[in-house]
Amino acid sequence: MGPNGEEQDTVAIVTAPASADLAQLHHRVPVTIRPEQFARWLDCLPNDVDDVMPMLKAPDVGEFAWHQVTMRVNAVANDDAQLLLPMTAEEIATEDAPAAKKAAARKVTPREDDGQGSLF
Repeated sequence: MGPNGEEQDTVAIVTAPASADLAQLHHRVPVTIRPEQFARWLDCLPNDVDDVMPMLKAPDVGEFAWHQVTMRVNAVANDDAQLLLPMTAEEIATEDAPAAKKAAARKVTPREDDGQGSLF
């Protein structure tokens, strides 16, 4: 409930230690609820914590799959289905390649004033 007694929608992400196959991505993963337990989880009935905690478990090894995606996901301006697709080996090599160095600014050597001025 909010400070004025109004109902508020909230969310929480409950995590657990990652399984061996996901630990290379992060040491924690969201817990999962089995499809056959969805109705019970969403029934909004008061439940004893000891009754519902067994429903919250980390995914088993092999239950989740992952693949590398483009760095384009890091810009909110990019919003298309391509962001979810696995990258090809060529795309990974291109994205992992060091960025090209910018050309160094050219130093201008001051010239003696010949009275004519210069635009450059």
